[in-house]
Amino acid sequence: MVVYNVPFGSEGGPGSGNTVVRAMVKDWQISGITQFRSGRPLGSIGAACNLPNAGTCYADFNPTFTGAVRINGDYGDGDVLGTNPPSYIDRNAFQSPAAFTYGNTPRALAFDLRNPSSFNQDLSVRRDFRVSHVKLGLGIDVFNVFNTVVFGNIQTNITDANFGRVSSQSNAPRVGQIKVRLEF
Repeated sequence: MVVYNVPFGSEGGPGSGNTVVRAMVKDWQISGITQFRSGRPLGSIGAACNLPNAGTCYADFNPTFTGAVRINGDYGDGDVLGTNPPSYIDRNAFQSPAAFTYGNTPRALAFDLRNPSSFNQDLSVRRDFRVSHVKLGLGIDVFNVFNTVVFGNIQTNITDANFGRVSSQSNAPRVGQIKVRLEF
């Protein structure tokens, strides 16, 4: 998070010669919050289970698999909303466990797989005006300034037709609001 007092209108600064201009442009604050996330570890890889009362079992690593587990580029590449969206994890890297076993993949980070990363920037501009004993605060807040998409979790059950696909969007589009505060 950063807060910056804009130097316009201060003595000797830009806009300081005209009293009307100085009254309008001085004392503004700009603040912002930036978030970068590398992506949470991908959870357990589920599979078909032949174990009484076990529910869902973990998948086994496929011992004959070679190649890249992450496929089709970055999360979100391709026609994510189309009739045949791409899978970003190769299903062939996993297999259902043998009968009466639970599977040998870990609870998280199989093949060091992670959910999509994210970037977000929020911005706020504000100023307080004093008139006698009254203080008027004006401001504008903009959330998700660059309107970036943050993809939701990836489907991780190899028996599901959507395995390895982006399942949702987990953030809102750009939103702005104007705020006014009157103190007396």
